[in-house]
Amino acid sequence: MTPQPRQPRINVTHDWGVLRETVVGRVIDFTFPAQLAAGVPESLGFLPERTRASMPRWAGLRWSQADPEGYGRCVEQVEALARFLTARGVGVHRPRTLSDSELGLYDDGFSMQTFVRDPMVVIGDQVVETALRLPARFKERFGLRPVFEEAQARGARCSVMPPPVPVPVADLRTAEGPFLEGGDVLPMGRDILVGTGRTASDAAGARWLERLLGDGHRVHQVPLSDQVIHLDDGLTTVREGLAVVCREQFTNGLPAPVADWELIDVSLHDAVNLLAGNSLVLAPGEVLVDERLTGLAETLTAHDVTVHTLPYDAVTPFAGGFRCSHHPLVRELPS
Repeated sequence: MTPQPRQPRINVTHDWGVLRETVVGRVIDFTFPAQLAAGVPESLGFLPERTRASMPRWAGLRWSQADPEGYGRCVEQVEALARFLTARGVGVHRPRTLSDSELGLYDDGFSMQTFVRDPMVVIGDQVVETALRLPARFKERFGLRPVFEEAQARGARCSVMPPPVPVPVADLRTAEGPFLEGGDVLPMGRDILVGTGRTASDAAGARWLERLLGDGHRVHQVPLSDQVIHLDDGLTTVREGLAVVCREQFTNGLPAPVADWELIDVSLHDAVNLLAGNSLVLAPGEVLVDERLTGLAETLTAHDVTVHTLPYDAVTPFAGGFRCSHHPLVRELPS
């Protein structure tokens, strides 16, 4: 019998390491909650403008009924991302399909598995099943359990955050955590940035992570505007010393670990509506960006960055981009 190659250990220390293995999300044909007919609550103000404008007329409908063209393109664009990474030799895992009973949890019809960044966090060999603020997203963890189990079998240390008490969507900004979502967590070696605010992760979630990681790690809380959902709406560390930032999302100024870097600015409008700060780093100085962001691509290229583009305009209306759609399991820094 031919011996099977040994799988690399789970390890993510920097967001700009060479991507070797990752999880990529999948698209669910969910139902828009009926209560959106009365308007989109302020607590969902981080959604792109065109999505908030469309939701009241989509209330109570399945996505494939409300916007069949957009739904079909969203499915294809997420699958194209998975194919792109596989063609590069990246090991790609996908969440399993949720069961009917799992889909029925917090049953307002809404379910998502596209943005696998958020229900998990990988730092070093620590794999964390996180605590999401939006109750309807709680069920996403079940589709990722096979990934967690395999990671543990490969020697990773796995932890589960205490699930928060569910609250109505209108009360999300005042809900009590701790909340921690992967879109808010950005590893930079021993420095870990955690976006905090009233839309996703909070200070209690950052403290929980700090206690888990223990001595040797420095967790930096990064207060965010309510106009964005996550830190990675407006922050991509392209390589050490170079980042794409949306300054307007940071209520207390730029995070100290990147404040003296060379910075490429994007506007708050583009960060929210086009996810311009949410690129996928393939390796130090190599990124995947939305094909609509031609100006950003040109500026990155001028900074000696290798830029790849794919269409992602049918995915970003749901407040997530390329970084949101994957979660690395193995990244390697070149020696």
